[in-house]
This record gives sequence, C-alpha cells and structure tokens, in this order.
Amino acid sequence: MKEGKKRLVIGLTILVVAAVFGTFVPIAVALPTATSIGVDDASGYKDTHVIIPVNITNVQNGPVPSIKFDVLYNNSDITIVDVQKGTLISDWDTPAYCNHDWGTAVAIFYDSVDEHALQNGSTGSVVLLNFSVIGELGDTSEMEFTNIQLAEGHPNYQIGTAPAKNGTFTLIHYGLIEGHLTDRTGTEMEGVTVTLTAKDSGAVRDTTTTNGTGYFSLNDLETGDYYVNCTKLRYWDNSSLLTVESGEQKTVNIILWRKGDLNENGHSADVGDLAMMKDATVDKITSDWKFDLNANGHSADVGDLAMMKDATVDKIELL
Repeated sequence: MKEGKKRLVIGLTILVVAAVFGTFVPIAVALPTATSIGVDDASGYKDTHVIIPVNITNVQNGPVPSIKFDVLYNNSDITIVDVQKGTLISDWDTPAYCNHDWGTAVAIFYDSVDEHALQNGSTGSVVLLNFSVIGELGDTSEMEFTNIQLAEGHPNYQIGTAPAKNGTFTLIHYGLIEGHLTDRTGTEMEGVTVTLTAKDSGAVRDTTTTNGTGYFSLNDLETGDYYVNCTKLRYWDNSSLLTVESGEQKTVNIILWRKGDLNENGHSADVGDLAMMKDATVDKITSDWKFDLNANGHSADVGDLAMMKDATVDKIELL
C-alpha cells in the first residue's frame, strides 16, 4: 500500500513539472542585422593612400554596441595602414585592427553609453580604411567582407550578422600630355611656358617649358579635364582643353601667333601689318582677335592702329 502511494506521488509530481514547464514556450529573439555592410568599388594611383569608408545600411534589431568583420584583399596590391572612426561611431573607442597575410581583421566597440550604440535604421560609415597602394598599375584586388558580427547589448550579448557588400579596388594608370609648339610659319618654338590647369578647380597642376625642338611633356596626370596654357613674350597666349583618361597619352600641337604679325609672314609690325590694321579700322577688311593689340575687347580700333604705327617705327615693342 505504501509502495503504491509512493508511485502515485512520483507520477503526479512528474505531471505537475511537465505541466508547469509546458506553459513556457521558448521565445525566439531576433538578432541584430542590417541590409548590408561593406564598401563600394574604389580606385587609386600607385604609391598613394586611399581612404575607403565601410558603410552599414539600415541597422535592424538593435541597438548594436559592437561590430567585427574581416576584409580580404590582395596585399601585394593594397594594404591597410590605419583604421579610423566613421561618422556613425564618433563616440566609440578607437577601432582595433590586425593585418594578416589574407587581409585585415577589424573590431569596433562603443563606450558603454547606451545612447551611443547603433540604433535601428542607422545608415552611414562605421570605419574608414586607409589603404596604401603598392601594386603595379592596372592591377585589381577584391575587397571581400567575411566573418561579419553584430553584437546585441545587455543582457544577452548574442551575435547577429548582415550581408556583405564587396568591392573591387583598381590601380589607375597615370596619364601623359605631350606636344609641340610652333609659330604660324611652322618654326619650332623654344622656351614657351606650358601650364597645366585643372578645369574643375582652376588649380595649377604642373608647369614646364618647351625644349629646343618645341617639345614638352606633362607626366603623372590623374584622370580629369585640363587646360594646357602656352605663353611667351611677343606672342599671343593659346590654350587647349584636353580630357585625360586612366593611362592615356594625349598629344597636342599648339600654334602661337606673333603679336602684330597680321599677314603671318613671321615678322611683327611690318608695313604689310600696318596696312592691314589701317584697312580693318575702316572696315575695308574683316578683323579678328589678333587685331586687338590694346586688349580692350575691340579689334582694330584707333588705339590698335596707333600701337601698330608706333611698333612699325620701333617706338614700342608688342609684348
């Protein structure tokens, strides 16, 4: 009888325990993620440094207080020399990173202030990768993101992940512009100052002079639009607009007109030039910009005629 009661009590206990635990259904907790994390395609010139942002898009199931990832690349072409904070983590601790033969491991973590963790919907750069470009011109390297980890905060600190956005780094060839300067008669011009100016910014990129055969070259040019401006005393300035693509060699031949040489015989302010200026002043012949000796925007006016007359008798020199 006692043995039967004992078995009954044990059985009831098991049923009660099963019933109690059966009422607690495990709750699936969504781990941190994002739409993507990674980089866009990038390019750079050999022996330079390129900053590439690692962007996270649309954080979900946050907040996220810590992130880790590995970025794989060909370290014979590019290598990371520094990792800096991105715009989203200005309050976080300094990024930790370690270079390996396959690439670089990066970890970032917040300063334990809850408000500084990445909130849901956050989009922007988390770190800036500073790459040194060391490969040969024309090489490419994939930038592949793996082992992406997004931590959740207190109390569980579990790890989620996000799809990688991989990019390709391309080493760009420098361009070259070369050319010859002649006057209107075809004579090669030595000592012409050639100035390279960026079209977008107006910044002077390089300056050189032509050699004894009128040749010049401008090397190591980045892709872009450039003005090639040519100047020399006693000659009108002339320029050419060129677009230089990666690795492209452009050739430009530029002619300079001698000031006062309206009849294009190689001599400035001779009697033929004086006669042409006189006839242009009274509209007997058509004038152009070469007749504007006083540079007032009006060709073949009385001031231009007076200058040509004085130059013809060596009273002035047309510089």
